Amino acid sequence: MKYFSLTFLLLAVFFSVESCQNKKTNRSWELIDFNKIPGETLLNNFFDALSKYRFNQILVLNKDQVILLGDNSGDSDEDYSAKEKEAVVFVSADGGKTLKKHVLGKGTLREAVSAGHIVVLVNENKGSSQLIKALPSFDKWEVTQEFKNEEINNINFYSTTIGVASFYRETSDQEAKSEIRYTLDGGKTWKNMGLYVSDGFGAYVFASANEIEYIEANQLIRFNFITGERTVSSQKIAPEGYVCEGSYFRDPVSRETYTYLEKASNKELSLKNLKTQEVTPLPKGSDHLEIFGDYYYTMVQKGAYYNYVWTADKGKTWHTEELRDFFVTSDPIGYYGKGYTYALVTLFNAKTEAEKGGRFAIRKPSQ
Repeated sequence: MKYFSLTFLLLAVFFSVESCQNKKTNRSWELIDFNKIPGETLLNNFFDALSKYRFNQILVLNKDQVILLGDNSGDSDEDYSAKEKEAVVFVSADGGKTLKKHVLGKGTLREAVSAGHIVVLVNENKGSSQLIKALPSFDKWEVTQEFKNEEINNINFYSTTIGVASFYRETSDQEAKSEIRYTLDGGKTWKNMGLYVSDGFGAYVFASANEIEYIEANQLIRFNFITGERTVSSQKIAPEGYVCEGSYFRDPVSRETYTYLEKASNKELSLKNLKTQEVTPLPKGSDHLEIFGDYYYTMVQKGAYYNYVWTADKGKTWHTEELRDFFVTSDPIGYYGKGYTYALVTLFNAKTEAEKGGRFAIRKPSQ
């Protein structure tokens, strides 16, 4: 991942004219320079320290504790890149202003989730996986289980002991086999749910300590992974003229659940509240939305740039902050609470070369 490569340099020349004409300054964003992190150095006169890393997720535990996770293969085709991937996390206890690096062995950290007072991470290396448990500070961490020739994704925990994840492996005849499993002992042992979802299994929420809810074939399903009982909680999620694309998530404030609907006529997305049945059109270009009570927000790509888009009245009035001083890396982007947003960006609209390059960008709500 080159956060400031020759390609971006050429783009910067092309887009700098437009950026200079846009008088708005992105004062709401804090920009963290990896070159100033203790132990991180400028690679040469062109590549900055951030170029060494490829991050897969930005996990935000709260407004103070922020974790970037991935590996050190950012420029894997360059001579200075690591010969073997190292699983890397950068941890902050002050909202991202200062970051401390930890190496958790070989591999790449694919994803992580909060589980009570600990963090559970998935480390992947050559088709096999490890589960790692760590304190949020990462002063203490340990490998709790290893899975040879299996990859893990979509992991989530209800508590420090109860969790659900998807496991994937290739059989001897090179066919893909996937299982949805649950654990009751913090990830040491996993049992197959025996659950087969025709439209895939990606979005679910815990309904209780032993139940999950998900959307399948335009129905809301509740599944007890202990007893195997499967019940239909709601039918015809998508009204006429819409298609339910399967996402399912919960507002942390109201605890109400939502899904996205795609309009059949023009493919535009809307948000549906499954309790109130209210359908709210999303801003054009949106493919994701964060919800915190009445406050909805997201990052929307527009050409080579991104906009920060938000509403404080559940979609009745939308506002846009145009981001024209930097390019935003599309993935990963992290969100938390009422408007906290985290992204990796490349600055190009700066007076000196030292002010250009890769940054960790943080948007905090107005005080």
